[in-house]
Amino acid sequence: MKKSWILFVLCWLHFTGYAQFYQAIHGSNVAGSLSTHNNPASALSHPKAWDMTVMGFQIRTATNLFYLERYGYNSKDKQLLIFLKNGDFKKRLNSNINVNLLNARVRVNNRLSLGLGANIRMVNNARTSSYNFQDSLSDVNSFLLINDKNQPLQASIVNSSWFEVYGSMGYNLLETKRSILNAGINLKANKGLFGMAVNLDNVLFGRILPIYPVYQLNDINLKYVYSANTDQWDPSKPMMTNLRNYMGNSLAGGSLDLGMEWIIKDQRNIELFENRTQYNYTWKFGVSLLDVGFAQFKSGELGADIAGLKYSVNGLVLSQKFDSTVTDLAIFNDSAKTIAKQFGNTDGKFKIAHPTRFVVNIDKPITDNISINAELNLPVSLLSSKSNYSLQTLSSLTITPRMEGDYYGTYLPMTFTGAGNFWVGAAFKAGPLLIGLHNVLPFFQKMPYPNGGGYVAYVISPSEKLRKPKRKDVKCPD
Repeated sequence: MKKSWILFVLCWLHFTGYAQFYQAIHGSNVAGSLSTHNNPASALSHPKAWDMTVMGFQIRTATNLFYLERYGYNSKDKQLLIFLKNGDFKKRLNSNINVNLLNARVRVNNRLSLGLGANIRMVNNARTSSYNFQDSLSDVNSFLLINDKNQPLQASIVNSSWFEVYGSMGYNLLETKRSILNAGINLKANKGLFGMAVNLDNVLFGRILPIYPVYQLNDINLKYVYSANTDQWDPSKPMMTNLRNYMGNSLAGGSLDLGMEWIIKDQRNIELFENRTQYNYTWKFGVSLLDVGFAQFKSGELGADIAGLKYSVNGLVLSQKFDSTVTDLAIFNDSAKTIAKQFGNTDGKFKIAHPTRFVVNIDKPITDNISINAELNLPVSLLSSKSNYSLQTLSSLTITPRMEGDYYGTYLPMTFTGAGNFWVGAAFKAGPLLIGLHNVLPFFQKMPYPNGGGYVAYVISPSEKLRKPKRKDVKCPD
C-alpha cells in the first residue's frame, strides 16, 4: 500500500501540475511578455519595443503530504527517498506546471501594446480532512483503528490540464505630468487536455470485535469523473491518429485576465520632450484579476457516483475485494458494484474552474539598479457556483529585492504562504536566459518537504541598449 501511494504521488507531481509564477521578475520593467500573465496592463511599462518568449517552463508545488530524504555525499547508497508524512493532520497538495510557447509582446506606440501566444497549463489540488497515517500500518483495520476519532473522513482531488491561446492588449487610459494609468486584458480560448475529480465523503465506520480490532465500513459517498478523450487512446493505432482523436474529442473553454497599473513618474529624471518618461518611476502600483474562466470536459465512460452500502463491510472484506488484482478502473467498478447501495455511471459534461486569484503588486526603485517588489496573491472563487469543480491557489505574500540592468539581473524572492510556510527563492537573468528557483531551503534541510519548484525562460528582444535619461538643464530661448 505504501509503495502504491508513493508511486501515485510521484507521477502526479512530475507529470501533471497554481497559475503562471515567474515570481522573481514580477513588477520588473524588463520582464517583457512574461509579465502580462501576472498583469496584462504591464505590457506598456517596458522600454523595449517588442520581445518574444521563445520557450518558458515553470513548476511550483506546495505540500505537507510527503517529504524527501537525500543520500549523503559520502554514502555508497546514493538514493533519493520519498516518505509519506506520519501523523494526524489535514493533508494537502497543490501543484502547477505551465509551458509557454512563443509568447510575444509589441508596443505599437506609447498608448497601445498588443500580445499573443500559446501555453500548456496543468494544475492539481488535493485536500483531506484530518486523518492519522503511520508507515507501520499493515492492513485496513489498522488504519481504521487509529482514525476512530477522525470520522467522517473526507478527501478531494481535482486535476485540470488545458492548452490555451491568448490575445493581449494594454492601453494607456490617462497620463499627466506626474503619473500614468494603464489598463490591460488577456482573452484566452482553451482546449481541455485532461480533467479529473475525485470526491470522497461521509466515510463512517465502527468496531465490531471488542478484543481484536476488526472494523466495518458503515457508509461512504464516492464520486469520480475523468475526461472522455482518454478513452479514445488506442495503443494499437499510430501516435498521430491517437493525437488527432484525442484533440478531436477535447472540448472548448475560455478565460480572461484583467489588470490596471498606476505609475508615479520620477520627477527628477524627466527629460524635456522625452518619450520614455513612463519607464522612470518612483512607485508602481498594480492590481489584477487572473484566470477568470474554466476548462470543459466530457465525462469518461468509467466515471461513477457511489452512495451508501448494501451492507456493512469489514476491513477483511475490503482487502479481499480491492486487492492487487484491481489493476484498472473497470475492475474497481466491478468490485464496487457488489457492495454499493447506489452505483451510477457519470455522463454529460463537467467544468473545472481555473484557479482565479486577485493580485496586488507594489514596486519601488531604490537606486538606478536596485528595486524592491511586494506582491499579495489572494484566491477568489468567482465561477465555483457555475462549475462542477474548482481549483484554488494558496494565498501568499512575496517580497523580492532585485538588482538588474537591461541584460543582467539577480533576484531574491521571499514568500510567506497561506499554509504557514516560508520560502526563499533565487533567480538569475543573463541576456535572454532567465533561471530561477521558488525555494532553495529544501537543499539545506535534512528531511525537507518538496515545496517550491523552479522556472526557466528564453526571451529575445531588440539589441537596443536603453538607459535612464540623465537630467539636463534646458535654457529658455531669448
